[in-house]
Amino acid sequence: MEDIDLHLRNKMGDLEIQLEIFLSIICRNHLVFTNRKAKRLNIKGRHIPCLMLISDCPGITQDEIAYIHQIDKGFIARIVKELEDDEFLCRTIDPENRRKYHISLTEKGKDIIPKIKDIDEEWKEVVCEGLNEDEISKLMEFMNLLAENSIEKIRNRT
Repeated sequence: MEDIDLHLRNKMGDLEIQLEIFLSIICRNHLVFTNRKAKRLNIKGRHIPCLMLISDCPGITQDEIAYIHQIDKGFIARIVKELEDDEFLCRTIDPENRRKYHISLTEKGKDIIPKIKDIDEEWKEVVCEGLNEDEISKLMEFMNLLAENSIEKIRNRT
């Protein structure tokens, strides 16, 4: 397997790789990394973005989570149900719209957030190895711009 990795690295250095391939490689490896780390916390890697968003925005709705993460509403509903079953979050019915739920972390959910932040920090260290603080800051600025463009400008062109 190491021979294949080395061979591919050599080949990739010679290729003009498209942006989406770079993003796909990074996202796939992030998923593998977070899944391994999340197992130790008795959660799944796919739960992490949802938990972090709920931590940052208590009372957020499932539709808002789906919109922000650009993920199917049904997928978010399954994640929310799993997290609710595991007592990491609770849903409260909106008094003005009984089909809408506001989502907040339970104490158990709040307790896991610092551990998730540690996983995120470890990933950042791994993926940004060799970059200085200015380069990391610039990278985050560029990635934010790419994300904004992909949401706003692409939506208007399709």
